[in-house]
Amino acid sequence: MIDWNRHGGLNVLIHANTTNPKRDRLVDPIWIGPAGGVNGEVLGEDDEAEEALEVNTQPTLGRRGAG
Repeated sequence: MIDWNRHGGLNVLIHANTTNPKRDRLVDPIWIGPAGGVNGEVLGEDDEAEEALEVNTQPTLGRRGAG
């Protein structure tokens, strides 16, 4: 859950992670705050898909380094 009103004045880019990083960031992004500039020249048109991470079905809350 994101509190859309409390982003500390930062411009935050949220994007999908598909095999087309350029489209993910330039065409289909979600911005929290005003949209910022993205240097699309350094982004690939088509990348190899990464293997999906294992799903965490038992998330926990706690402090880092505690325990």
